[in-house]
Amino acid sequence: MRITDFRPRQSKEAAEVAADAFADDPLWTYTVPDAGRRRLPHLIMLRTGLRILRPPQAARVALHDGRVIGLATWTTAGSEDPYDPFAPTRRVDPRATRATRSLVRRAASDWPRLSALYATLAQSYPNDPGWFLGTLVVRPERQGTGVGSALLRDGLAQADAAGQPVSLQTSTTENVEFYRRHGFEVTRTFAELYPGSPPLWNMRRPASAQVTRDAPSAPRGATPS
Repeated sequence: MRITDFRPRQSKEAAEVAADAFADDPLWTYTVPDAGRRRLPHLIMLRTGLRILRPPQAARVALHDGRVIGLATWTTAGSEDPYDPFAPTRRVDPRATRATRSLVRRAASDWPRLSALYATLAQSYPNDPGWFLGTLVVRPERQGTGVGSALLRDGLAQADAAGQPVSLQTSTTENVEFYRRHGFEVTRTFAELYPGSPPLWNMRRPASAQVTRDAPSAPRGATPS
């Protein structure tokens, strides 16, 4: 396995990894009961987001035999909502608009709850200074083999070198414990992200290193070609 810069040509494969990884996630399962439609937000929105990735966002992938087996995405500046493709600091890309329209159409009766999920995620986003881990996913058959930890350490090492704290959100108790082992602590718990939904945890890891003169300001691959 090796961890390397994400490339836009890997968008489809990386989005499929996320769709598989979130198949049994309690928040996504509640929001989109239909297993087939549950994949759409990742196959449409995440794939498009990866294709138009621009700073302050960055992404890294874990590869095995040339195949994407894991993905980590980061926002490397504070006060940036990773759930909103039209955030003020981003260039509005028509591909994002088309992707949203496609998702609304194909999600059908699941769209109202999906819309509620996106809206409440934006409201719950921890607008803290530092970096934000937007996505950390691993192919289901490779989970528990150290791929996720390797991707996380890869980004955390660069955040530490830049003297930056890191925040994230997770919707499973297992992940809470996983992130605690990497120095994160719960900063806020949402018992219901929106009416009837499963809980969500905001977590934060303090900066653990001083800024060095040669430290990178973002993971490599922040401006993929």
